[in-house]
Parts: sequence; structure tokens; C-alpha cells
Amino acid sequence: MSSRISSAFFLVFLLLAGALGALYYVKAEWTPPTVSVTPEHPTVSSRTVFTVTAADEGAGLRTLLVTATQNGAPVEIVNKTLPEGTRELSEQFSLPKAGIKNGPLSLSVTVKDASWHRLGRGNRVDIVRDVTVDSKPPVISVLSGQHNVNQGGTGLVVYSTDEELAQSGVRMGEHFFPGYPYQPGKYLCFFAIPYDADTAALTPALVASDVAGNEVSIGFFFNPRVKKFKHDSINVSENFLQSKMGQFVQYYPDLTQPIDIFIKVNSELRAKNVATLLQLGRDTVPQMLWSGSFIRLPNSAPMAGFADNRTYMHQGQAVDNQTHLGVDLASLATAPVPAGNTGRVILAEFMGIYGNVVVLDHGFGVQSLYSHLSEIHVHKGETVQRGQIIGKTGATGMAGGDHLHFGMLVSGLQVQPIEWWDDHWIKDNITSKLQ
Repeated sequence: MSSRISSAFFLVFLLLAGALGALYYVKAEWTPPTVSVTPEHPTVSSRTVFTVTAADEGAGLRTLLVTATQNGAPVEIVNKTLPEGTRELSEQFSLPKAGIKNGPLSLSVTVKDASWHRLGRGNRVDIVRDVTVDSKPPVISVLSGQHNVNQGGTGLVVYSTDEELAQSGVRMGEHFFPGYPYQPGKYLCFFAIPYDADTAALTPALVASDVAGNEVSIGFFFNPRVKKFKHDSINVSENFLQSKMGQFVQYYPDLTQPIDIFIKVNSELRAKNVATLLQLGRDTVPQMLWSGSFIRLPNSAPMAGFADNRTYMHQGQAVDNQTHLGVDLASLATAPVPAGNTGRVILAEFMGIYGNVVVLDHGFGVQSLYSHLSEIHVHKGETVQRGQIIGKTGATGMAGGDHLHFGMLVSGLQVQPIEWWDDHWIKDNITSKLQ
């Protein structure tokens, strides 16, 4: 009888052991979480923001531990137990400002999952990174002397630094103009005064941050030259509305009156197009593709200037007010349009008020714009040479007649084109500083 009981007990024990073994096999998956830590800069500071990204599709994530060890003394930065079922994690952290000194530091990130593997301790991933803490901001020295800049015009500042920079440039009010490496230890930055800026209140700053995130901001000699711009009244005729607004019906299908479409296009769509140009300002190469002054449309007469303020009249009533940010040049109808200088085509398509437009990038944030074209002869990504024909003048977009609307841009901000046609201005304000 006792032997039967013992056999039954042993059988139950085997069944329980098998069930527990099967459960352990299921719960104790052996695949560790995927873990990454960014950025991977070898030099950091308390301004550096690290991001731990982890994922585990099996048992899920359980804990996150981040410690910094310097001179043998560990400092706990993050210690988290995650909610059950957590599959993904993105955690940001920075080094503590207190207790961390300049010099070598070991950063340790440990992530565990909720697996029963290792007798319930789970799978574990350790990332250890040896870095150098640097809390000293970069030293910036301005090398260019005079910075006499016209309102609506362009300036150039050249500067040096004692270390590698992550970012630098000129902050002018709400605008930031990026700087670019030019020679070993030297940088340059094309910047501009917006046409509508209050020059008396402008205080431009040269700002820079190193790879560790340390920042510095300094002033530099700056002399803004106040300019007055014209004001015109333009009559919006019924003939203009009937011939032009059909291009824009697709943007405002709910509007039926041509004058209502005009007002929307002239204000709302114009603002969107200007915003697109600002974004295009980032599509630049850190090298100077151009040389010398820019070519003006040959045998052309100026029809409108940069920053001309316009009041638009319809049936004796003012319906809108906008500013013309370019120079209108009229020649023969469908006249060949040369590239102002060597550059890279970054836009070649129909774009709102500009109609068929080509935008060339000349490097270091300097770009040129050719709009209202009847034909486009280049494609995005193509490199064109100074004087190469890129299209023909036309009246597409909001043009009232066949002409070229020519514009210059600095980091996407439209600036006075006349300067860029002037050999003396180029020499005094750009090439002499680079030499």
C-alpha cells in the first residue's frame, strides 16, 4: 500500500516538475532587450542630453539603471522599475551639475527584462561608455573687421575658435544664420538685416556651442545702414483676375469670386511660399560654389525693386498690402535667363505666387531665385555654371506680364539682390574678408 502511495506521489512530483519546467521554458526566454544610448560624443557636459532607447518584444522591460562613475565614486542618475508589460522605452537624462568635475568619466546604462531567465533575474544588457567631461565654453574670436550692413542687405563675419564646434552662427532678432567651417579653426557666416527690422533695436550676436553642449554668445562690431523703401499702389483689374486666378483655384476650391481667390493667394499662399524658401535655406553645401559678382538678366530694365511696399486696389478699394522681395527685370518676351552664378539646383517647379521657379544654392547658405518663368531648362540636383541658360522669362504665377523676378537669399531670408551684382560690393564685403 505504501509503495502505491509513494509511486503516486512520485508521479505527481514528476508532473509538477514537468509543468514548472515547461512554464520556466516559456517565461525564461533568453533574448535580451535591444538598447542604444545617444549621442555617442566622446566629450560631454551637464548640457548634454542623453537618450536611452530600449525594446523587448518578449517578456517586456523591467528596470533601467544609469550611473556615472568618476574617480571611483559612482553617482546614480536614473533608477526605474517599469510598469509590467512595458515593451518600449525612451528615457532622457543628463549628468548632474553637482559632484561631476572636468575629466574622464565612465557612464553605465543597465537594462533588464522581465524574463524568468537567470532564476528570475531576467536578461541584462550593459552599455559602458568612457567619456570626457568638459564644461568650458568655446573661445570665439572675430577675425573680420568692419560689418557695415544695409537694411535688407547681407553681411559676412569670419571668426576662429579654439575647439571643434557643433553649431555656430549669427542670431539677428528672430532669425538665425548658421555658420560653416571655412579653414582649419576658422568659420564664416553670411547673415542679413531683414528689410522690416528696427535697425535701432538690433543687437546681433555671434553664438556657438561645442560638441559637449557648452555655449557662448558674443557681440561684434556692427553698423546697420538704414534704408528707405518705395511704396506703390497697384490696380487689380478684372482682366488680371480672369487671366490669372485659374492657376490657383485648386488651392481654394470653396471660393468662387476671383477677387477672393486673389486676396487668399496674395496673402496666405504668399506666406506659405516664403516659409518654403526659409526651409530651402537649409539645403546648402558648406563650400563656396560661386565666384565674382552675379549676372544680371542681359538687356533688361528694372520694373520693381526690392522691398517695395504695395497696396493692392480693386474697384477703388484697398484689398491687400504686401512687400515685393526681389527685383523685377523686363526684357524681350521669353528671353533666355542665365544662372547668376555657379550653383546647384535645389528647386525647379511651379510654386504658388512665383509660378515656374528655379532656386540655385551657391553654398554657405547663399541662394538665388528666378521666377515667373515660361520654361524651365534644368532639373533638381543638377549643377549649373555661371551664365548657363536655366529657363526663359514668362508670366506664370502672379506676374502681370512677361518678366524675370530675381531674388537673392541668405539662409532662406530674401535680401537685396543689387548688392550681388556689384563687383565692388563683393570685393569690399566678402572676398577681402576671406583673404
